[in-house]
Amino acid sequence: MSPRRVSEIYARTVSNFADNVMATTRIANNTLFANIDAYKAFVQREKDDVKEFSRIATNTARTFEQTSRDVARV
Repeated sequence: MSPRRVSEIYARTVSNFADNVMATTRIANNTLFANIDAYKAFVQREKDDVKEFSRIATNTARTFEQTSRDVARV
C-alpha cells in the first residue's frame, strides 16, 4: 500500500463519517421541529377546549341562577 492510497482511504473515511454526522443531525433536527409543531397544535387545541369548557360552565351557572330566581318567585 502506498502512502497516497492510505491517505485517500483515510480522507474518504473521515468525509463519510462527517456526512453521516450531518445527515443524523439533520434527521434529529427535523424530528425535533416536527415534535415542536405537533406540541404547538396540541397546546392550541387544549386552549380552545378550555375556552369551550369555560363557556359551558358559564352557561350552566346562568341557567341555574335563572332557574333559582324563577323558583324563588313562585
